[in-house]
Amino acid sequence: MTPELTTNLPQFAYSAQQVKDNEAIVASQHNVEMYALMQQAAASVFQLLMLKYGNCDKVQVIAGGGNNGGDGYWVANYALQHELDVTVFSVKDVNQLAGDAKRAYLDYIKQGGKVVDSLDTSADVYIDALLGIGFCGELSSEYSDVINHINQQHKPIIAVDLPSGLNATTGEVAKACINANYTVSFISLKQGLLSGNAKQHVGNLYFAGLGLADAFIEYVKPLSKLVNYDALKASLPVRHINSYKQQLGHVLLIGGDKPMPGAIRIAAESCLRAGAGLVSVATHPENRAIVVQGRYELMVHAVDHATELEPLIEKADVCVIGPGLGLSNWSKTVWQAIEKVNKPIIIDADGLNLLAQKPINLAHMIITPHSGEASRLLGIPSSEIELNRFDSVSKLAKQYNAIALLKGVGSLVANSHHTVINTSGRASMASAGMGDCLSGIIAGLIAQGMPNFEAVQLAVNIHGRAAEIAEQQGKRGMLVSDLYPLIRKLVD
Repeated sequence: MTPELTTNLPQFAYSAQQVKDNEAIVASQHNVEMYALMQQAAASVFQLLMLKYGNCDKVQVIAGGGNNGGDGYWVANYALQHELDVTVFSVKDVNQLAGDAKRAYLDYIKQGGKVVDSLDTSADVYIDALLGIGFCGELSSEYSDVINHINQQHKPIIAVDLPSGLNATTGEVAKACINANYTVSFISLKQGLLSGNAKQHVGNLYFAGLGLADAFIEYVKPLSKLVNYDALKASLPVRHINSYKQQLGHVLLIGGDKPMPGAIRIAAESCLRAGAGLVSVATHPENRAIVVQGRYELMVHAVDHATELEPLIEKADVCVIGPGLGLSNWSKTVWQAIEKVNKPIIIDADGLNLLAQKPINLAHMIITPHSGEASRLLGIPSSEIELNRFDSVSKLAKQYNAIALLKGVGSLVANSHHTVINTSGRASMASAGMGDCLSGIIAGLIAQGMPNFEAVQLAVNIHGRAAEIAEQQGKRGMLVSDLYPLIRKLVD
């Protein structure tokens, strides 16, 4: 039984191909047989089964024809050894099994194990060992039918390495995909499990390094990495006892057309809570009084023309444009003022829509689209964005010569060389103003001296962590203003 099953995930993630190409090499370098790894992997799954469902009476393993199925046979073997009522539903003809999968099947049979040809709807828990990391594309009707039948039982499911029907590299979800309660990933973290629609199917993710995780990281260059909150927070410049507000950065936020004063106010207040020394707002003249009301720390300017923005931009260290900006004539006039900005600028919301209409190349640009905005920026359907969020965020960064933050569950941050995955956040964040809040946090951190790429990572992680804490009061009805005191605490 492996002692290293954990929810503390490694900081690095890989593609399926990287794992397939290098797993056996790393094992060989450390004199570990692949069959022994199969047994250890299965032991970690069985450990989780006992941890979460130790009182279950009946378990069924659903096994495919590859090594993922072999893992499943060993899970069943351990269940037999612990005198559980267990069967294996083999979707693949067992006579076609080969290699370690066949060996695992035979070892299971020697123990008196039973293999059946249908799903046991009376099982208490299912173990998904149907498809491994080699899967991509769409499923055959046979496999789709099995997966749909399993999901329809509404029973607990533990997925072996990944839920069947999920692409381990891109995160693409097939039309039929296991809805796991728990997934145990082995040796190296597969990036496709961590972003977008995939997270709905992965459930709670556990990791078992099987004694090779560190060696794999050392041997194989990762494709992406996870946001490291502790390291990033430690890099935030120290606020000395004799600090003063001008040293802590001046942020200018531009937006808030006539019907939308709330968005720019949310972004500005979030910027203050993230620690910026000075925060100015340039908004439509009709909104000035509304934006400043109750938050008099903001310096709010009524702006009619682009020329009025120029001195405000000159004074600022960081700019944000987009929250509540709209697409009116006023919006387009204001947009013209930022076309030559040579300082960090975060473009969000309708700023992104204007950028899509008229692309510009700014030296220190940060773009923060959700999938709909990203689709307009790249000129492709939003469904294609979600098919491969990793590829999409990389294209955004390169096409716009920018730092790109692709928002959504498992938000991704990319520049021209690196992609980083954020793992914080909750469903309760599906609430008005959350994106505006995030833009303000990013700007506030940059204003205090953090490098742009690191600031975006820390901001998106703090944003998600604040929501996790706020959600303790309930998933429904959370307001963006519930995050303000938590943001302040998390940056401190």
